Amino acid sequence: MISGMNSLGTKSILTLLMGLMLPISAWAQGIVPVDMEELDIVRDATDLRGELDRPDRDSVNTALVFSNLGGEDAVVGCAAFDSDGTTVGRILIRVPSRGLRFALASDLSRNLDFIGHVECRTGLRVMGSAVLLAPSSLTDLSARKVRRSGVTLFPVVATY
Repeated sequence: MISGMNSLGTKSILTLLMGLMLPISAWAQGIVPVDMEELDIVRDATDLRGELDRPDRDSVNTALVFSNLGGEDAVVGCAAFDSDGTTVGRILIRVPSRGLRFALASDLSRNLDFIGHVECRTGLRVMGSAVLLAPSSLTDLSARKVRRSGVTLFPVVATY
């Protein structure tokens, strides 16, 4: 007789879960180069409205938007990775209690073109969303919250 903890299915699920946690724990342990400058970004809802309504947009960018549902201010730290997994840049965003702040993908890449993903340490009470800003349209992009670790993943981010 095989016990529930020793079954092949349980071991497979545990192995899969550990594999999913590796990228997050590696990033949290400092895989982002320590010599890379971290920018402090301060943009609020008024600035976001300006970006969304901009009629003369001639490039593509991604707005990473953070809403703090908690009763205390929060600090969000983000790192961007290109399609080869190379670190592109990192930023800090201070989000006031029950407030909203956002950054652009071009902030992370220092205005260089890139397509990749962004991982952010958001805490448990900060929710993330993303909007692709293109010359003739706006499109919402996916953002995934990893609840236990307080990380938000933006799987597709672009600026060019």
